[in-house]
Amino acid sequence: MFDPKKKTLSIYRARLNRALHYIDKHIGEELLLEVISRAAGFSPYHFHRIFRSMVGETINEYVRRLRLEKSAVILINNPFRSVTEIALDCGFSSSSNFARVFKEHFGMSASEWREGGYYKHRVSKIRQGESKICKTTGKNREESDSDAGYNRDVNPLTEKEHRMRVDVKSLPETRIAYVRHMKGYWDPGLADAWKKVSTWAGVRNLIGPKTQYIGISHDSPDVTPADKCRYDACVSVPAGTKGSGEVNITTLPSGKYAIYHFEGQPQEIKDAYAYMYGKWMPESGYQPADSPCYEIYLNDPEKDPEGKFVFDMCVPVVPVR
Repeated sequence: MFDPKKKTLSIYRARLNRALHYIDKHIGEELLLEVISRAAGFSPYHFHRIFRSMVGETINEYVRRLRLEKSAVILINNPFRSVTEIALDCGFSSSSNFARVFKEHFGMSASEWREGGYYKHRVSKIRQGESKICKTTGKNREESDSDAGYNRDVNPLTEKEHRMRVDVKSLPETRIAYVRHMKGYWDPGLADAWKKVSTWAGVRNLIGPKTQYIGISHDSPDVTPADKCRYDACVSVPAGTKGSGEVNITTLPSGKYAIYHFEGQPQEIKDAYAYMYGKWMPESGYQPADSPCYEIYLNDPEKDPEGKFVFDMCVPVVPVR
Protein backbone atom coordinates (compact mmCIF):
# COMPACT_ATOMS: atom_id res chain seq x y z
CA MET A 1 0.00 0.00 0.00
CA PHE A 2 1.29 3.45 -0.91
CA ASP A 3 2.41 5.38 2.15
CA PRO A 4 2.67 9.14 1.45
CA LYS A 5 4.65 9.70 4.67
CA LYS A 6 7.37 7.25 3.61
CA LYS A 7 7.46 8.80 0.15
CA THR A 8 7.97 12.27 1.64
CA LEU A 9 10.70 11.03 3.97
CA SER A 10 12.47 9.38 1.03
CA ILE A 11 12.38 12.66 -0.90
CA TYR A 12 13.76 14.58 2.06
CA ARG A 13 16.58 12.07 2.51
CA ALA A 14 17.46 12.26 -1.18
CA ARG A 15 17.64 16.05 -1.03
CA LEU A 16 19.70 15.95 2.16
CA ASN A 17 22.12 13.55 0.48
CA ARG A 18 22.61 16.04 -2.34
CA ALA A 19 23.50 18.71 0.21
CA LEU A 20 25.93 16.41 2.04
CA HIS A 21 27.56 15.48 -1.26
CA TYR A 22 27.97 19.15 -2.13
CA ILE A 23 29.57 19.89 1.25
CA ASP A 24 32.00 16.97 0.82
CA LYS A 25 33.10 18.19 -2.60
CA HIS A 26 33.55 21.81 -1.56
CA ILE A 27 34.71 21.48 2.06
CA GLY A 28 37.80 23.60 1.40
CA GLU A 29 35.78 26.45 -0.09
CA GLU A 30 33.43 29.05 1.34
CA LEU A 31 30.13 27.29 2.04
CA LEU A 32 27.07 29.49 2.22
CA LEU A 33 23.68 28.38 3.48
CA GLU A 34 22.02 29.72 0.34
CA VAL A 35 24.24 27.62 -1.93
CA ILE A 36 23.93 24.41 0.12
CA SER A 37 20.16 24.73 0.39
CA ARG A 38 19.93 25.32 -3.36
CA ALA A 39 21.78 22.04 -3.94
CA ALA A 40 19.10 20.34 -1.82
CA GLY A 41 16.17 22.11 -3.46
CA PHE A 42 14.93 23.82 -0.29
CA SER A 43 14.66 27.45 0.71
CA PRO A 44 17.48 28.56 3.05
CA TYR A 45 15.04 29.42 5.82
CA HIS A 46 13.43 25.98 5.93
CA PHE A 47 16.51 23.96 5.05
CA HIS A 48 18.41 25.16 8.12
CA ARG A 49 15.75 23.56 10.32
CA ILE A 50 15.44 20.43 8.19
CA PHE A 51 19.21 19.86 8.23
CA ARG A 52 19.47 20.19 12.00
CA SER A 53 16.57 17.84 12.67
CA MET A 54 17.84 15.13 10.31
CA VAL A 55 21.61 15.37 10.94
CA GLY A 56 21.61 16.45 14.58
CA GLU A 57 23.87 19.45 13.99
CA THR A 58 23.43 22.85 12.42
CA ILE A 59 25.01 23.31 8.99
CA ASN A 60 27.76 25.47 10.50
CA GLU A 61 28.49 22.92 13.23
CA TYR A 62 28.61 20.09 10.71
CA VAL A 63 30.91 21.95 8.30
CA ARG A 64 33.25 23.12 11.05
CA ARG A 65 33.52 19.62 12.53
CA LEU A 66 34.32 18.07 9.14
CA ARG A 67 36.96 20.70 8.46
CA LEU A 68 38.57 20.17 11.85
CA GLU A 69 38.55 16.38 11.51
CA LYS A 70 39.99 16.56 8.01
CA SER A 71 42.77 18.89 9.16
CA ALA A 72 43.53 16.63 12.13
CA VAL A 73 44.01 13.65 9.84
CA ILE A 74 46.18 15.60 7.38
CA LEU A 75 48.36 16.87 10.25
CA ILE A 76 49.15 13.25 11.14
CA ASN A 77 49.59 11.80 7.66
CA ASN A 78 51.29 14.73 5.91
CA PRO A 79 54.08 15.88 8.24
CA PHE A 80 55.75 17.99 5.53
CA ARG A 81 52.81 20.34 5.05
CA SER A 82 52.68 23.44 7.21
CA VAL A 83 49.87 24.00 9.68
CA THR A 84 48.89 27.20 7.90
CA GLU A 85 48.70 25.51 4.51
CA ILE A 86 46.51 22.73 5.93
CA ALA A 87 44.24 25.23 7.66
CA LEU A 88 43.63 27.21 4.48
CA ASP A 89 43.18 24.09 2.33
CA CYS A 90 40.53 22.82 4.74
CA GLY A 91 38.48 25.97 4.41
CA PHE A 92 39.49 28.07 7.41
CA SER A 93 39.67 31.79 6.80
CA SER A 94 42.99 32.27 8.60
CA SER A 95 45.61 30.39 10.58
CA SER A 96 44.65 32.29 13.74
CA ASN A 97 40.99 31.29 13.42
CA PHE A 98 42.03 27.70 12.79
CA ALA A 99 44.33 27.69 15.83
CA ARG A 100 41.55 28.90 18.08
CA VAL A 101 38.83 26.46 16.98
CA PHE A 102 41.26 23.52 16.77
CA LYS A 103 42.29 23.98 20.40
CA GLU A 104 38.67 24.41 21.47
CA HIS A 105 37.70 21.16 19.73
CA PHE A 106 40.65 18.90 20.55
CA GLY A 107 41.99 20.53 23.72
CA MET A 108 45.45 21.11 22.27
CA SER A 109 47.16 23.09 19.53
CA ALA A 110 47.61 21.73 16.03
CA SER A 111 51.37 21.47 16.62
CA GLU A 112 50.85 19.53 19.84
CA TRP A 113 48.43 17.23 18.01
CA ARG A 114 50.97 16.56 15.27
CA GLU A 115 53.77 15.93 17.77
CA GLY A 116 51.94 13.10 19.48
CA GLY A 117 48.88 14.62 21.07
CA TYR A 118 46.64 12.68 18.69
CA TYR A 119 47.79 9.49 20.39
CA LYS A 120 46.75 10.80 23.80
CA HIS A 121 43.41 11.77 22.28
CA ARG A 122 42.97 8.23 20.96
CA VAL A 123 43.85 6.63 24.30
CA SER A 124 41.41 8.96 26.04
CA LYS A 125 38.60 7.90 23.73
CA ILE A 126 39.33 4.22 24.27
CA ARG A 127 39.27 4.69 28.04
CA GLN A 128 35.90 6.39 27.70
CA GLY A 129 34.55 3.20 26.20
CA GLU A 130 34.29 4.17 22.55
CA SER A 131 35.97 1.00 21.32
CA LYS A 132 33.08 -1.15 20.04
CA ILE A 133 32.22 -3.84 17.53
CA CYS A 134 32.28 -2.68 13.91
CA LYS A 135 29.78 -3.93 11.33
CA THR A 136 31.16 -2.75 8.03
CA THR A 137 29.29 -4.99 5.61
CA GLY A 138 26.48 -5.90 7.95
CA LYS A 139 28.56 -8.67 9.56
CA ASN A 140 30.60 -8.64 12.76
CA ARG A 141 33.94 -6.95 12.41
CA GLU A 142 36.20 -5.73 15.16
CA GLU A 143 36.20 -1.96 15.31
CA SER A 144 39.55 -0.70 14.16
CA ASP A 145 41.18 2.55 15.08
CA SER A 146 42.21 2.49 11.45
CA ASP A 147 38.94 1.64 9.67
CA ALA A 148 39.31 4.95 7.91
CA GLY A 149 42.96 4.13 7.34
CA TYR A 150 44.65 6.62 9.62
CA ASN A 151 46.21 4.66 12.47
CA ARG A 152 49.97 5.15 12.75
CA ASP A 153 50.60 3.15 15.93
CA VAL A 154 51.96 -0.27 15.03
CA ASN A 155 52.68 -3.16 17.34
CA PRO A 156 55.82 -5.26 16.74
CA LEU A 157 55.50 -7.02 13.42
CA THR A 158 53.77 -10.37 13.42
CA GLU A 159 54.85 -13.17 11.12
CA LYS A 160 51.93 -12.35 8.80
CA GLU A 161 52.91 -8.67 8.63
CA HIS A 162 56.36 -9.67 7.44
CA ARG A 163 54.68 -11.33 4.47
CA MET A 164 52.42 -8.41 3.58
CA ARG A 165 52.98 -7.17 0.06
CA VAL A 166 51.80 -3.72 -0.92
CA ASP A 167 51.76 -2.82 -4.62
CA VAL A 168 51.48 0.71 -5.98
CA LYS A 169 49.31 0.72 -9.08
CA SER A 170 47.44 3.20 -11.23
CA LEU A 171 43.68 2.63 -10.97
CA PRO A 172 41.15 4.01 -13.44
CA GLU A 173 38.30 6.33 -12.61
CA THR A 174 35.33 4.36 -11.29
CA ARG A 175 31.71 5.47 -11.38
CA ILE A 176 29.80 4.37 -8.27
CA ALA A 177 26.30 4.45 -6.85
CA TYR A 178 26.24 4.73 -3.09
CA VAL A 179 24.11 5.01 0.02
CA ARG A 180 25.65 6.90 2.92
CA HIS A 181 25.41 5.74 6.52
CA MET A 182 26.26 8.41 9.09
CA LYS A 183 25.96 6.66 12.46
CA GLY A 184 29.28 4.84 12.71
CA TYR A 185 30.97 1.78 11.30
CA TRP A 186 29.48 -0.62 13.86
CA ASP A 187 25.87 0.55 13.76
CA PRO A 188 23.44 -2.25 12.75
CA GLY A 189 21.80 0.11 10.26
CA LEU A 190 24.86 -0.20 8.04
CA ALA A 191 23.41 -3.43 6.64
CA ASP A 192 20.39 -1.46 5.45
CA ALA A 193 22.65 0.82 3.40
CA TRP A 194 24.07 -2.20 1.59
CA LYS A 195 20.60 -3.63 1.02
CA LYS A 196 19.31 -0.33 -0.41
CA VAL A 197 22.14 0.21 -2.89
CA SER A 198 22.24 -3.45 -3.97
CA THR A 199 18.47 -3.59 -4.48
CA TRP A 200 18.48 -0.27 -6.35
CA ALA A 201 21.19 -1.50 -8.73
CA GLY A 202 19.63 -4.94 -9.10
CA VAL A 203 16.18 -3.79 -10.24
CA ARG A 204 17.89 -1.57 -12.85
CA ASN A 205 19.93 -4.52 -14.19
CA LEU A 206 23.18 -2.82 -13.21
CA ILE A 207 24.60 -5.86 -11.39
CA GLY A 208 26.85 -8.06 -13.52
CA PRO A 209 30.05 -10.12 -13.45
CA LYS A 210 32.22 -6.99 -13.45
CA THR A 211 30.32 -5.13 -10.72
CA GLN A 212 32.51 -4.05 -7.82
CA TYR A 213 31.23 -3.78 -4.27
CA ILE A 214 33.12 -0.99 -2.57
CA GLY A 215 33.14 0.38 0.97
CA ILE A 216 34.39 3.91 1.68
CA SER A 217 35.20 4.88 5.27
CA HIS A 218 35.41 8.66 5.35
CA ASP A 219 36.40 9.26 8.96
CA SER A 220 38.98 8.13 11.47
CA PRO A 221 37.48 6.93 14.76
CA ASP A 222 40.60 8.43 16.39
CA VAL A 223 39.29 11.85 15.39
CA THR A 224 35.56 11.66 14.67
CA PRO A 225 32.98 10.75 17.35
CA ALA A 226 32.17 7.07 17.05
CA ASP A 227 28.52 7.61 16.19
CA LYS A 228 29.25 10.21 13.50
CA CYS A 229 31.69 8.29 11.28
CA ARG A 230 30.50 8.30 7.66
CA TYR A 231 30.52 5.17 5.51
CA ASP A 232 29.42 4.74 1.88
CA ALA A 233 28.10 1.39 0.68
CA CYS A 234 28.85 1.43 -3.06
CA VAL A 235 28.46 -0.54 -6.26
CA SER A 236 30.22 0.33 -9.51
CA VAL A 237 27.89 1.44 -12.30
CA PRO A 238 28.23 2.32 -16.01
CA ALA A 239 28.93 5.85 -17.19
CA GLY A 240 25.77 7.90 -17.53
CA THR A 241 23.96 6.21 -14.65
CA LYS A 242 21.83 8.65 -12.66
CA GLY A 243 20.94 8.33 -8.99
CA SER A 244 17.50 8.52 -7.43
CA GLY A 245 16.04 8.59 -3.96
CA GLU A 246 18.70 7.90 -1.34
CA VAL A 247 21.14 6.57 -3.94
CA ASN A 248 23.73 9.10 -5.09
CA ILE A 249 26.24 8.86 -7.93
CA THR A 250 29.86 9.96 -7.75
CA THR A 251 33.25 9.03 -9.17
CA LEU A 252 36.30 7.56 -7.50
CA PRO A 253 39.26 9.40 -9.02
CA SER A 254 41.92 7.73 -11.09
CA GLY A 255 45.48 7.82 -9.81
CA LYS A 256 48.11 5.89 -7.89
CA TYR A 257 46.96 3.63 -5.08
CA ALA A 258 48.81 1.51 -2.56
CA ILE A 259 46.97 -1.81 -2.72
CA TYR A 260 47.07 -4.69 -0.26
CA HIS A 261 45.09 -7.86 -0.93
CA PHE A 262 43.65 -8.89 2.42
CA GLU A 263 42.41 -12.35 3.31
CA GLY A 264 41.73 -13.05 6.95
CA GLN A 265 39.53 -12.85 9.99
CA PRO A 266 37.78 -9.64 11.06
CA GLN A 267 40.15 -9.11 13.99
CA GLU A 268 43.12 -9.05 11.61
CA ILE A 269 41.85 -6.06 9.60
CA LYS A 270 43.04 -3.62 12.24
CA ASP A 271 46.62 -4.91 12.03
CA ALA A 272 46.58 -4.72 8.23
CA TYR A 273 45.66 -1.04 8.30
CA ALA A 274 48.14 -0.36 11.08
CA TYR A 275 50.91 -1.95 9.03
CA MET A 276 49.95 -0.02 5.89
CA TYR A 277 49.94 3.39 7.58
CA GLY A 278 52.43 2.90 10.39
CA LYS A 279 55.10 0.73 8.78
CA TRP A 280 54.82 0.54 4.99
CA MET A 281 53.85 4.16 4.28
CA PRO A 282 56.75 5.87 6.15
CA GLU A 283 59.27 3.64 4.36
CA SER A 284 57.69 3.77 0.89
CA GLY A 285 58.47 7.26 -0.38
CA TYR A 286 54.74 7.92 -0.57
CA GLN A 287 52.25 9.71 1.61
CA PRO A 288 48.43 9.45 1.62
CA ALA A 289 46.67 11.60 -0.93
CA ASP A 290 43.93 13.93 0.21
CA SER A 291 41.01 11.57 -0.45
CA PRO A 292 39.53 8.54 1.34
CA CYS A 293 40.82 5.02 1.05
CA TYR A 294 38.36 2.29 0.11
CA GLU A 295 37.92 -1.47 0.14
CA ILE A 296 36.89 -3.53 -2.88
CA TYR A 297 35.09 -6.56 -1.46
CA LEU A 298 35.77 -9.86 -3.21
CA ASN A 299 33.69 -12.29 -1.17
CA ASP A 300 30.71 -12.63 1.14
CA PRO A 301 32.05 -13.56 4.60
CA GLU A 302 28.69 -15.13 5.50
CA LYS A 303 29.21 -17.69 2.74
CA ASP A 304 32.86 -18.36 3.54
CA PRO A 305 33.23 -21.57 5.59
CA GLU A 306 35.80 -19.87 7.83
CA GLY A 307 34.11 -16.47 7.91
CA LYS A 308 37.04 -14.80 6.15
CA PHE A 309 37.01 -11.32 4.69
CA VAL A 310 38.60 -10.96 1.26
CA PHE A 311 39.12 -7.48 -0.16
CA ASP A 312 41.62 -5.16 -1.79
CA MET A 313 42.58 -2.27 0.47
CA CYS A 314 43.15 0.74 -1.79
CA VAL A 315 44.87 3.83 -0.37
CA PRO A 316 45.41 6.86 -2.65
CA VAL A 317 49.04 8.00 -2.51
CA VAL A 318 51.32 10.73 -3.84
CA PRO A 319 55.12 10.96 -3.62
CA VAL A 320 56.47 12.56 -0.48
CA ARG A 321 57.24 16.19 -1.22
